[in-house]
Amino acid sequence: MSSEMGFQPNWFAPPGATISVLLEERDISIESLAGIANKTLDDVSRLICGVEPLTTEWAQILSGCLGASQNFWLKREQQYRSDLQRLCEEAANAGNAEWLGRIPLREVVGYGWIPEGRTAHETRLNACAFFGTTTDQGFERRYEALFDGARYRTSNAFKSDDSSLATWLRHGEVVARSINTARWNPKLLRASQAEIRGLSTVGDPVEFIPRLRAVLAACGVAFVVSRAPKGCRASGVARFLTPETALIQLSSRYLADDQFWFTLFHEIGHLVLHAPSGVFIEDESRLDAKLEEEADDFAVNALLEGVGVQSIRTVELTKYSIARFARRAGIAPGIVVGELQKSKRVPYNHFNYLKIRYRWNESELSL
Repeated sequence: MSSEMGFQPNWFAPPGATISVLLEERDISIESLAGIANKTLDDVSRLICGVEPLTTEWAQILSGCLGASQNFWLKREQQYRSDLQRLCEEAANAGNAEWLGRIPLREVVGYGWIPEGRTAHETRLNACAFFGTTTDQGFERRYEALFDGARYRTSNAFKSDDSSLATWLRHGEVVARSINTARWNPKLLRASQAEIRGLSTVGDPVEFIPRLRAVLAACGVAFVVSRAPKGCRASGVARFLTPETALIQLSSRYLADDQFWFTLFHEIGHLVLHAPSGVFIEDESRLDAKLEEEADDFAVNALLEGVGVQSIRTVELTKYSIARFARRAGIAPGIVVGELQKSKRVPYNHFNYLKIRYRWNESELSL
């Protein structure tokens, strides 16, 4: 490379890398930065991950909060965007950016995970920022390791469905950056089961999700609910982002309360029984039957702990008896219906009116 061109790295680093270091050094939480900036946690998370541009407004805020001049922050952003664009163009010219054609870009933009650019090229740049890579090898290297750890894939070919799953997993990582968690504490997580179970009776996700997130964060678990893009069949995943921070991510693919809470406790089961032995992705494949069965058993026992698992066999099959049983168990009636259906005491089309069905409202799960 010509010395006149100067040093041109084959990597890029968003300003968020510097922001994260300074936040830790100054013992400032992401929540505190969001409050100072009058921004949402998602805004700060996207900034740190390099998805949201570091504007003049952000430069003023960061200068006042973390130090360094506004000019420093703006130059840091300019260098990042310049490196990102150069590497994206190099990958495209080398035919090394096919992964961008496989990801569900329309959903990623539509869900608000990345901003839509003024041009298609700019939108692709934003996608590269979201994933932190520009090349096929960079994309596949990161997610092949996850899939192999989950024993998820059945072939060596990286398919479109894999790319959709990888996109969903990446969104979980980005959102988790905005959640301030304590250190991983499996004993506290087990001890919090009754409190978590009781939240199923709240009904409204807008109310119970923040409370659930706070309980899990105290146990060292970041909790994320994010929409599954087209091609992603996952209903949940449990994994460790660091040795001290776990992640439970749900897609609420089926959007009924019994499935939501069963999947949640299933993922909790993976964390307390099997972690940190791998990545546990729930979809139709269920490749490790033994571990999945153990997590299923954990979920049933946790949900019915207040009355005992065997008691589900004696519930009288009327809506009033189901409601009374649910009150004794401290859970939502829909969960009882789900267990009655799985145990084949009632058909899958019976008592479904007792379930609460959630729906997606823009970027939030709500009723």
